[in-house]
Amino acid sequence: MVQNTVYKYLKDYNAGDVIFRAGSPSKCMYEVQKGKVGLFSDYGTPDQKMLAEMGPERFFGEMGMVEGLPRSATAVVTEDYTTVAEITWDLLGLYFKTKPAKVVQIMQQMGDRLRTTTKAAMDLKNTVNEAIGELENGGTAKEALATLKYGIRMMDGTLKDNK
Repeated sequence: MVQNTVYKYLKDYNAGDVIFRAGSPSKCMYEVQKGKVGLFSDYGTPDQKMLAEMGPERFFGEMGMVEGLPRSATAVVTEDYTTVAEITWDLLGLYFKTKPAKVVQIMQQMGDRLRTTTKAAMDLKNTVNEAIGELENGGTAKEALATLKYGIRMMDGTLKDNK
């Protein structure tokens, strides 16, 4: 029953197709069936940054759906012949009843992302404190700025791996 229901919600995409944009309503979540989807901040601007790239059996869009808040990023297909399942509240409710392992998988992925994001925030906090310490101990603004830039690059790398 669930497998047949999921097929109703499958959609095929090609590289460059936008699944949703930051700020749009969050009425469902998604699971990549095949291919890849990138999650971007500031998509389409000079400041565009890929936050994460999701492959098969990875979920995205769940935070906005659960919280009832607008999308915080833009989801863009990064590989031709990508297939994505749209998971509505009704389908998620069906998963709870018939596929509890799928629900656990969703929760594990959310936990992994939260843990990675928390680590990145703590590492950045430590980098800021290190830069402040450099300034307080007679270091130059240039040295402190280099420390901060390094910390931001490390944080970007950690978050990009946040699948």
